[in-house]
Amino acid sequence: MFTRSILALTLASGLAASAVAGDVDWDIDVYPSGNLFPSLVVGTARVDSDEELFPVWDGHHLGDPQGLIGASISGLQEDDEVELVVEENEFMKAARFTGRVEETSDEDLVVHPKIPYRYKDLMRLTQVQPLDITMELFVNGESMGQKTRTITARSVNDCLFGVQESEDNTSDYAWLFSVYVNENHPWVDRLLKEALETGIVDSFDGYQSRDDEKVILQIFAIWNVMQRHGMRYSDITTTAAETDGVYSQHVRLLDQSMNATQANCVDGSVLLASLLRKIGLRCSLVLVPGHMYLAVDLSDDATIGIETTLMGEKSLAEIDRRKFPSFAKLDEPQQQAAWNSFEGAVSTGTENLEEAADKIDSDDMSYQLIDVSEARRRGILPISFPDK
Repeated sequence: MFTRSILALTLASGLAASAVAGDVDWDIDVYPSGNLFPSLVVGTARVDSDEELFPVWDGHHLGDPQGLIGASISGLQEDDEVELVVEENEFMKAARFTGRVEETSDEDLVVHPKIPYRYKDLMRLTQVQPLDITMELFVNGESMGQKTRTITARSVNDCLFGVQESEDNTSDYAWLFSVYVNENHPWVDRLLKEALETGIVDSFDGYQSRDDEKVILQIFAIWNVMQRHGMRYSDITTTAAETDGVYSQHVRLLDQSMNATQANCVDGSVLLASLLRKIGLRCSLVLVPGHMYLAVDLSDDATIGIETTLMGEKSLAEIDRRKFPSFAKLDEPQQQAAWNSFEGAVSTGTENLEEAADKIDSDDMSYQLIDVSEARRRGILPISFPDK
């Protein structure tokens, strides 16, 4: 009798295990839509989950609340133990998560281990390439098999700015443009030194003078250096990989813009913001449909817009000189030419900023003021200059 009871228990356990193996279905899930964005991984590495900068997995979920690489699992029962093992590859170390299902749900269970990324390797990735992600799932100690999914590892220059989650829901990632503002880039100190050598200002003291005109001159001194380097506007924005419902744009790092002596509207805005933040000025990236320019506080009560696409202009007509003081009249022809374009860029940018103000304050995601200081406060990091 005892032997037959043991045998019955063993058979019952085996049947239960087989039921689990047959009922559980799972697949590798990489957000968004099988794309790995180094800009998103690096930029949010220090962001706390309570900041909720990107969709927190607040449904049927276990593991990292802001995870991007994991598995979607169906057929689990309450109290099932789940273990997900992720193999290492060139951009991440091996990871493992173990947890228990607290309740059943009609939704798939999404599991995200905390991935130890190889950040330096991600920041060196300048070309799109395929990447194999391999995982093995265990339920109650039994392997549900190993799976591999080939995803797209995007360039560090690809900035994610939106994801179509459903027909009527788009997640906003425009704040990610702030990771390309890098006030600590090695080029910054060099360019500021060159700006001082022009003699336009004696020092960069930010807001210490409490004089809007002196703040404007500091901005102009930096603009002047960009002119001397031959910076020109370029409309290159296309990324090398496209995915339906995943919106991204190519953004140059500071050294790439300087070496190429060209910048699109985003490149120029993040480049100038990097230099201005280094001298202590408060900057915001102004996003409008199909375009970006820069907003800079002159004081607590005064803000100007700067149309950075005009950086390559030598002269502009229809300048509103009433907004600018007589000290701007410089003798050196090259500085005067730079001032003409700067004056036009400020006039155009400020006018556009004033016109967009109401929409920026609305719920329209296509109009945004991305405060770089606020981004840093929330833990969004700049993409560092990669070691060679």
